[in-house]
Amino acid sequence: MWAYVAEDTSEATANRLIATLHATCEKMLPFPESQPARSLIAPGLRVTFHGSYAIYFTHTHEAVTIVRVLHGARDVQQIAAGGGFH
Repeated sequence: MWAYVAEDTSEATANRLIATLHATCEKMLPFPESQPARSLIAPGLRVTFHGSYAIYFTHTHEAVTIVRVLHGARDVQQIAAGGGFH
C-alpha cells in the first residue's frame, strides 16, 4: 500500500496515510471484538474503518493481525472470492 500511494502521490503522503491507519488500529486494540465481524468473508475476520479505507483483521488473545486494507471503492466480494482474505 505504501509503495502504491508513494508512487501515485508522494512518499510524504504515503507516510501520513500509514501513520493515520496505524493510529486507527491502535485505538481498536483494547477491544477488537467491538468492531464488526465479517465472518461471511472469512472466519474470524473483523473490520474497522478510517475514512475511505476498511482495515480487515483477525485477533487472538496475544495479537491482532491486519489481513488487508482496502479502499471503499474496491469490490470486497470479488476479492474474497479470489482468496484475498486468506
